[in-house]
Amino acid sequence: MDARQLRNQIRVAFPAVPFYGLVTSCDCEECAEIRDGLLHKRWDEISPAFIDRTCSPTLLTPEAFSAFVPAYLLRALDDLREFSVVVEFTVYSLCPNEPDEDDPEPDITREKEVSHCLERARLMNAAQTQAIRNFLLFVQENAGYAKWFRPFVARTLEKVWR
Repeated sequence: MDARQLRNQIRVAFPAVPFYGLVTSCDCEECAEIRDGLLHKRWDEISPAFIDRTCSPTLLTPEAFSAFVPAYLLRALDDLREFSVVVEFTVYSLCPNEPDEDDPEPDITREKEVSHCLERARLMNAAQTQAIRNFLLFVQENAGYAKWFRPFVARTLEKVWR
């Protein structure tokens, strides 16, 4: 699948409908900006500047994540070069984090991270899950960080985006 086909798949899989739910559960300044910027919007109304500034949908509630992730996926495809913050953080938002080396309970941390991603994935239909799978596969082969993403993405495809 090439980038054009992937973009089309994402657009078809995620209908552009206004989101009226809770955008983020945090009240910090950064999340307030995100909440205000996404309130009652459709994913296709989000400007590239907003996405570049927020970098990732990771601070969103699972419901808001499923409503707005296509905007981040498409923006990430605009610039796959190494050091692209939107690509890196969008991939992070789709993949469970690995525990730190000094984590006293790495298995518990890993399980919590997978559970968090699965919570997001459960809200996706089959077409949306497939679009996310194809995005991750495309990024692991074509992004500037491709080599680094490969093992990370492979584990995620086995455990989350099936």
